[in-house]
Amino acid sequence: MRHVFRRCAATFALLCGLFPLPEAQAQPVEPGKEGELARFVPPTPGAHACFRRIYDADHLKNHPAQAVAEMEFRIAYYVHEPDPYSPEGQRNYYFEVLARLRDQMKSKPLTAIGECTIADGGREIFCGVDCDGGGVVVRRLDADKVLVDLESMGRLRMTLGCGEDETDTFELSSGEDDKRFLLSRIPDAECPAYDSW
Repeated sequence: MRHVFRRCAATFALLCGLFPLPEAQAQPVEPGKEGELARFVPPTPGAHACFRRIYDADHLKNHPAQAVAEMEFRIAYYVHEPDPYSPEGQRNYYFEVLARLRDQMKSKPLTAIGECTIADGGREIFCGVDCDGGGVVVRRLDADKVLVDLESMGRLRMTLGCGEDETDTFELSSGEDDKRFLLSRIPDAECPAYDSW
């Protein structure tokens, strides 16, 4: 099976002068200790969810300093193949943020990918990009809405994807109107499985 995080992490590792990371990452989530992560998706292999918002012209007109015109947050639970360190398979929560800026709505979205862990005593989750690529704090507000907080970390390193064009990075920074993003859950039919990110 093609492992998406490993493919992207290897490229990010090259960007920060490190060797590609092994397939099993350093932030495993022990069974029964998922905490707030389980409110996003249950600890079931293949479980995933997507949340999105496309800001309309009126909103962008009323918030001229807002750079982000569209954002999608994806989260998935993944169980790795068993190995000597994790005989039952290491478990991780992975995320992807896709964003389009107001001046690039017709182009390929920027993307960031990494792992999520429990934060703030279990009341929220932190999703970070490897090699000091920043991250976001995410809160589940109800069954259908999440709040993606860019201001807490200040920035998120993004690229055009996990292909050949990933050598150029973009720092999405928390600006005057790019602090927090309220996203709504999208139908499962529009939410790709983790292996398709």
